[in-house]
Amino acid sequence: MRKVRPLARMVGTSIVSVAMLAGLQGLSATANAVAGATRSNTAPSLSRQAPGRIGGPLSVDGKRKPNRNVSHKSGYQGETTVAIDPTDPLHILTSSNDLTGSNAAQVYESVDGGKTWTNANVGLTTLCYDPWLDFNAAGDAFFAYECSNQSYAYRIHGTNTWVKTTFSSQLAGSFPDRDMIQLDTGPNSPFKNSAYIGYDDNGNSNTAYVLFSRDGKTGWTRSNAMGTGTIGVNVSVSPDGTVYATWLAYGTSKLMMAKSTNGGVSFGAAVVVTTLLQNTSSFFISIPPQQSRGIVLFPLTEASTPGSSNPNRVYVAYQDRATSNNAELNIYVITTDNGSTFSSRVKVNDDTGGAYQFFPAVAVSPNGTVGVSWYDTRRDVTNHKTDQFFATSTNGGVSFGVNRRITTAQSDETVGGFNANQYGDYEGLDAGPTNTFGAVWCDSRAGNLNEELYYAKVLA
Repeated sequence: MRKVRPLARMVGTSIVSVAMLAGLQGLSATANAVAGATRSNTAPSLSRQAPGRIGGPLSVDGKRKPNRNVSHKSGYQGETTVAIDPTDPLHILTSSNDLTGSNAAQVYESVDGGKTWTNANVGLTTLCYDPWLDFNAAGDAFFAYECSNQSYAYRIHGTNTWVKTTFSSQLAGSFPDRDMIQLDTGPNSPFKNSAYIGYDDNGNSNTAYVLFSRDGKTGWTRSNAMGTGTIGVNVSVSPDGTVYATWLAYGTSKLMMAKSTNGGVSFGAAVVVTTLLQNTSSFFISIPPQQSRGIVLFPLTEASTPGSSNPNRVYVAYQDRATSNNAELNIYVITTDNGSTFSSRVKVNDDTGGAYQFFPAVAVSPNGTVGVSWYDTRRDVTNHKTDQFFATSTNGGVSFGVNRRITTAQSDETVGGFNANQYGDYEGLDAGPTNTFGAVWCDSRAGNLNEELYYAKVLA
């Protein structure tokens, strides 16, 4: 077992400054004052870009699916998301922050199962970040993002035109942060085709909200406030239409969940999923592979699919310490069938200790297989270099199988020349209609121009 260095805390020194945001985006004085006072948001830093990395050609390990460089751009590509079209497993969308040119988040599209990629031409022209993608049951695409406001775009299946909308501050608040979009695809759900965007309003004490629309295109409304001091508000929808919102209450180091049975109109009182052993009161936590920006320990969630075993189960994936005096982070999953009672945590990573696992993503395939992916330092004794790892559960999250490495080369965001945002705040995973998974991550292996958006197909 490797000796582990103590886990240092970090106040968010690399978070985008109020002055920078004001100069670039014209934030209101109120939003600037609040964001400056709390510094509890995940907006990216606009640090100067590093020169391109130099390295040899990629050697593909035949035991793994090829790692595809999606972005091929000289600037930073972090905070990655992926969505597989439920009507066509060859049709895939990915996105990431893109700190080049206009600094606008990009969406990429593949129609051959991830082998080749083109720009999906959303057409953003200003600093936008925190991308998240999903499809509805008909194959319409939905893209949530933020530009110091809450925005989203949709594209009807079979068309090439994105319809973009920015919510007013009266609806979404003065400084929405860390949004995620989820579509209700349950064939028997009373709210089928509804879209939900979870976020916190950093301009109002980091208050948790969910925006909802019955078709994902019009009639957007905001839920009741669910709590303050929150980050990472994300939504899962069970096949029966029950909506679950989950987040980190960073001041108390608790993961929280609230439930709605009326399609997001109102959520009940939030309940504690678990209390983390890692203290999160400083918001950002410095770890060896992301020592500059630090990480925020918000959870990622997904619900079971219609017709699978445990049909109303929700899976909460997160990172935490093994013990209160053990600095390393592991990946855990907690399950619930009702949003009121919760299972014990189940460890997902199977290494022997000493490494850091962080930024889990979770997806559930149509047959009920639960997939989890994450960044992992187990192949580097210094805990600086990372790979993407993946594991599955076929028994409803009771246990997870042998971990498999997705990446064919390591990344290192701690060396000179890295972007100050490092890996960002999350990576992405989705399950396709044929029970395979697609993973995306921020990759800085030798030979890349900088931090690139990568994709790999993962077999369950």
